[in-house]
This record gives sequence, structure tokens and C-alpha cells, in this order.
Amino acid sequence: MKAFVRWGMIAGLLMALSVPAHAQVSKSGSAATKFLTVDSNARAAGLASSATSYTDLGAFAALTNQSTMVFVEGRGAVGVSYTQYFAEMTLFSAALVWNLGDNGAVGLGVHSLLSGDIPFTTSTDPTHQFDTAGQNFTVTDLAIGPSYARRLTDSFAVGGSVKFISEGTSGATDIDRTSRAVAFDAGTIYTTDFRNFRIGASFQNFGPDMQFIDESNARDILPTTFRIGFAGEPATLPVGSVMVSAELWKLREYDSVLNTGIEWWVNDYLAGRVGWKVGYSGGQDEGVSAGAGLRFSQGELSLNIDYAYTQYELLDDLHRISVGVGF
Repeated sequence: MKAFVRWGMIAGLLMALSVPAHAQVSKSGSAATKFLTVDSNARAAGLASSATSYTDLGAFAALTNQSTMVFVEGRGAVGVSYTQYFAEMTLFSAALVWNLGDNGAVGLGVHSLLSGDIPFTTSTDPTHQFDTAGQNFTVTDLAIGPSYARRLTDSFAVGGSVKFISEGTSGATDIDRTSRAVAFDAGTIYTTDFRNFRIGASFQNFGPDMQFIDESNARDILPTTFRIGFAGEPATLPVGSVMVSAELWKLREYDSVLNTGIEWWVNDYLAGRVGWKVGYSGGQDEGVSAGAGLRFSQGELSLNIDYAYTQYELLDDLHRISVGVGF
């Protein structure tokens, strides 16, 4: 009964914090580099982005909550993730974490979004049939940077990263524009022995505004995001284990978002996942997320393969796949 009350209070608190405040001016569409808020791996996507408090993300910890890199076992881990995104765009992520033992862990993360070919049009040729016929341009978003994490106690760890961000166009001749910035992430994780309960928090994409036209005073803000959530195993099953997670996002340009997920591992080899975003003022179109995972170990090597599916009502549904290797 006490455990039920405790978990109920935590869920209720996150629900209350996720209720949007009224009478606020919408800032939708005011941030640049929105790709930074998109999930970097399939496991997190299958659980509706509720992954800040996970301690077994492997190399993808460097892109989610850097403090959890201290839980990478062995010498380190590497991971890659691929998504065929909306409108034939490509989302790609890769990460590497090296375990330094008592000295913590270091990592390197790459997160990118490639638009593919976009028809080049102008005000005098908006139909792409005359002067601009056959001409295309592309948009490239890229974030890359190192990270570091260290335990302060057996139960508490901190971490952070520096990200070099670039967003720009190419192929549009003399009107190509590229903007660059440096941003910072910081994260913490607190673990307990009770039901493997842990609380994680991260502050992401903190940095200066971006400018695309030098002679203009217009600035575009970064999608600064604060995330806090929990994960744990509330019940023991005859076969495998169940983990539940919930996470509150506070985005700079949107109201609060509450992400929830359930993951069931069967004998630590096969996982099924489902997730749901309770409220998202900037993405009402997004529906249920689901996914599956496989985990293999052989000696010091481990292999994780994850798949995620996200449903959309108006846009195309998304499919993601990630592969992680521990060594």
C-alpha cells in the first residue's frame, strides 16, 4: 500500500506540473535547430521520450542524460541510430562512451538531420518550372560535441556536454545561409535500491541565440529544454521485469509535456515497449509510440537492437532503428 501511494504521488505531481498555463502567448515556431529535441535512439522513442532516468542506454546516454554514462559497463560502448523522417528527411545519431572507472566516463555524440533535395523556387518562379527548374537545395542540421560524467556518491552522478551546432542551406547559390552556435547540456541521476527506482533531470540546449542573416537584427532562440522524470520496477513478474517511466519536459517555446512509458523485458533478452505523450501543445498530431528490443551478450561484448514506431494522424508514421555495442 505504501508503495502504491508513493508511486501515485509521483505520477500526480508530474501530471499537475504538465498542465499548461492559460493566457500565455504561444511561442510555437520561434526556435531554431528543433532537431535537437528529437529522440536520438529507438528505445527512447518507443517509450515516448521518457528516458532521462534510464541507466542502461549505453552510448546513447551521451545524447540523453550525460550523467548516466557512468553506468556503462566494461571499457565502453558505441551506438548508431537511423530514422527515415518526415518528407524524406533523414535523422542520424551516433555516440561513443569510454568508461574511465573511478574517474568517470567520457563521451562523444553526433546528432544530425538531413533534408534531402528540396525544389529551389523564387518569387518569380514559385512553381519550379522556369528559371529554377531542375535546381535543388538542401538543409543540414548538425550537433556534435564531447561529454563527461562522474559519480559524486554511490547513488548520485552528474554530467554535461558541450555541443557545436550548425544549421544551414547549400545549393541555393548566393542566398545560402549557415548559422553556428555553442550550447551546453547538464544532467543528474539519483538511484535507489527500492524497486530500482531512480530520478533523472537534464537541462539541454542552453546557449546564445542564432543569427542567419548578418545584416539583420533577427535572432532565433535555441530549443532550451528542462527534463525531469523517474523510472522504476513497481512489480516483480514470474518471467522478466516491467519498468514504468514518466518524464516532464518544459520546453522554451511550448507548454509542459508529460511523457510516459512501459517496458517489459522477458528474461533480459526480448523487450516490448509502449509510450504516450499526455499533453503536447506543440504536437497534438503525435499518437502512441511502441517498440521492441533484443539484447545479446557474449563474454565482454553485448549487442542491443531496438526498433520504434510512432503514430501520427496527419503526418507519416515514423520508424526508427538503433544498434548499440558494449565492449
